[in-house]
Amino acid sequence: MSRTLAIIGVGLVGGSVGLAARTASWEVVGVDDPAVLEKAAEIGAVDRASTIKEARGADLVVLAAPISRIAALIGKLAPTDALVTDVASTKMKIVGEAESRGLRHFVGGHPMAGSQLAGVANAKTDLFKGARYFLTPTAKTTPEDYREVAQFVRELGAIPTAVDPEKHDLLMAALSHLPHLMAAALLKVASDISPEALSFAGPSFRDLTRVGASNPGLWSDILAENAPALGEALGAFAGAMAQLGSEIKDRQAIEERFRDARAAYDALGGILVDKSGENVEIAISVENRPGVFARVTTLMGSNSINILDLYVRHSNTERAALVLTLDAGAAEKAQDLLREAGFNAELLS
Repeated sequence: MSRTLAIIGVGLVGGSVGLAARTASWEVVGVDDPAVLEKAAEIGAVDRASTIKEARGADLVVLAAPISRIAALIGKLAPTDALVTDVASTKMKIVGEAESRGLRHFVGGHPMAGSQLAGVANAKTDLFKGARYFLTPTAKTTPEDYREVAQFVRELGAIPTAVDPEKHDLLMAALSHLPHLMAAALLKVASDISPEALSFAGPSFRDLTRVGASNPGLWSDILAENAPALGEALGAFAGAMAQLGSEIKDRQAIEERFRDARAAYDALGGILVDKSGENVEIAISVENRPGVFARVTTLMGSNSINILDLYVRHSNTERAALVLTLDAGAAEKAQDLLREAGFNAELLS
């Protein structure tokens, strides 16, 4: 029996939801601007255009519009007996709005997956594959509603993880939102020290401040929506920096701080992809030149090897290590392909 999925806001994430859902036999309808829906239908992200009125009768509604618009969309969608979820990166305000508007079947959601690219034309079927996907049930959420949304998340290829809405926003404040503010602050500090300072910056400074180049409108929107949790995270960060400042001359104390930091860094990865022994990391030595990353990723994709995550470790301005997270079962094949292509590829322990 066909199930109807209504996506309100068919951008990059909404389009990816649609592409993945259609492979799982959902009938996907979209609510957005006509030009966006035309492109979405062209790439197969939706079956047809729809309206909010029609969406009220869908089996599942996904709110994938920009975060500042979701609360208003909840007001337009209510009342409905449809099961409703969203993909916004903050949850307290949205969950509260859903409850106040009387959405009886609402489960907040937030996929830890995305892209620097924008627009439905860049939607991908496998955007969520292997990604952590937060769900934020409350005391009013029924087990049946949670199970249905969790099953849908699995159909997208993601890993559902339940977390309290307030804790979710604190996690995002610390793991995502605070680093963006830190990058902006570091860039200002360096610029204020000397107008030429940034031209002398090395790889570590560039890596640490990369997110400072993020979309200004998008991030001002996200940060404003998570202001309470971000304020708490900023307070904790200020306290930690003050503590470190008081210990600067104590070599033993600072050394211990860095040991703790290394242990914490080594534990990274569980938020973005499931690394419970099923995944491995491969480091590929590459030259810093146009097209080299594309060669590696194309080589993997053309041989049906899925990249769960990737990041870059810079050693100098001429070379870097591209680190791929892959399914453990694909590691040997990936190494062989990379070496045949002339790359030095090493499995990280």
